[in-house]
Order: sequence, then C-alpha cells, then structure tokens
Amino acid sequence: MDIRKQNGTLSVTGLRELNSANANSFRNSLARALSHELQAIEIDLSQTQTVDGAGLGALVALYETAKEHRKREGFAIRLTNPTPSVQQLIELARLHHLFEITTPENTPDGARPPINLT
Repeated sequence: MDIRKQNGTLSVTGLRELNSANANSFRNSLARALSHELQAIEIDLSQTQTVDGAGLGALVALYETAKEHRKREGFAIRLTNPTPSVQQLIELARLHHLFEITTPENTPDGARPPINLT
C-alpha cells in the first residue's frame, strides 16, 4: 500500500486486500496522514481482491476519523475503481451512502450501471 499527499489529496494505491490482517494498519496509517489542508481522500481499489468485515470497519472508521474534514464544503472521500466483487460488497454493506464511488463505467451524468446481485 502506498500513501501519498499531492495537491490537497491523500491518495492510497496498491491495496491488494483490506481484511483483518491489515485493517488496523490501514486505518492507523491513514489517520496519521490526515492534515488540515486536505481537500479529498482517494482510495484506489482497482487492485483490491478481498475485503472482509474488518476491512469494511476500517473504511467506516476512516469516515468517522475524517469527520472534521467532511464538514468543509467540497471535501470528499472517494473509493475509486473498485473491482466488481468489492463494489458489490460495498453496496451490500450500504457504504456507498458514505463514500463517493467512481468507476470507469460511470456515465457522464454520474449514474452508475446497476449491479447484478444474483
């Protein structure tokens, strides 16, 4: 996992899994990287193959930790390019209400294609 700050955005890349083995490290690393000049947090999930309950909990904890930042207009926490299975899990857990989810399939008007839950 690589964490970088650039132009007011905290970017996380290279996250292969988010589970009980690394959820605490993920949450603590991001909490330490938060700063007042941040305008957005972007977590690239394009390489993430597995997420479990602890991983989902770490995402919710990040959302709660960034509470002060979220009060500012224009601040966003984005989960970008989730793999289909990870996107499905995020939606089943209803976390898409907490985070902006961006995918390559997003249409220009911002609508996402439906996910087949069968």
